[in-house]
Amino acid sequence: MNANDPRTYRTTPLSFFVLAFAITWLAWMVPVLAGRGMFTLSSTMQIVWLVIGSFGPFMAAFVSTYRDGGWPHVREFFGRCLRYRIGPLYLIAALLLEPALGWITAWWLARHGGPPLGINVSLAHLPLLYAILFFGGGSCNEEFGWAYAIDRLQLARPLALAAPVFGVIWGVWHLPLFYIPGTSQSVMPFWAFAILTTALRVIYVWAYEGAGKSILASLLFHTAANLCFNFYMLVDTSPRHDERGLIVFAVLNVAVAVIVLLTSRVYRRRTLA
Repeated sequence: MNANDPRTYRTTPLSFFVLAFAITWLAWMVPVLAGRGMFTLSSTMQIVWLVIGSFGPFMAAFVSTYRDGGWPHVREFFGRCLRYRIGPLYLIAALLLEPALGWITAWWLARHGGPPLGINVSLAHLPLLYAILFFGGGSCNEEFGWAYAIDRLQLARPLALAAPVFGVIWGVWHLPLFYIPGTSQSVMPFWAFAILTTALRVIYVWAYEGAGKSILASLLFHTAANLCFNFYMLVDTSPRHDERGLIVFAVLNVAVAVIVLLTSRVYRRRTLA
């Protein structure tokens, strides 16, 4: 156990993941089965079930933190989303890094037979889109739970190992989405998506730890990454199913993740502790 964390945990990491996966996959199984023709589900209800399932990590974190230390622990943990003093480096990276990598990917695609380079969201619609993605599009839904997970995982292993391993787990958590018609994942190769989630989690954890375990840093990073798939045509939904956008975006994030792993004091400090 990390000497800097004196708390006694009653919830094991395995118990947390089982709960988070169970909540999510049970909810997402409804549109999965509907997509296989077992019953009829309206598009509105499909969205409802998708959103309910996406809050599996959030709900698992709430249950786990309460079990670990009651309401004081819950208030301390969820209050980390208000830690706004995260440092200029992490703030700039959280807001701009993923959109920059998305732009590079879109530029490369435009030069190699892909769609023309351009941003698909008007400035007038950007605030509303950002709010939707932040509060219900994956960020708040997931990042509270994933913050709890990385806190627990690094107690027994170096952070430089815990982060990429968790990135793979995070990718697997999304697996039912690949079997639901109409989702972005339904037209993605899972192997490329898993590489992307592994790289992204290394970057998110770097910001989370470097900013003093500020969940806000992870929320901003997650929202910015999701914005990329709205800004640019990184996922080809046409019958052609051009996979190059996702692959290039994943490779760019892997490059950044490797640099962070090799140079960041966050990972060196945690690895040597």
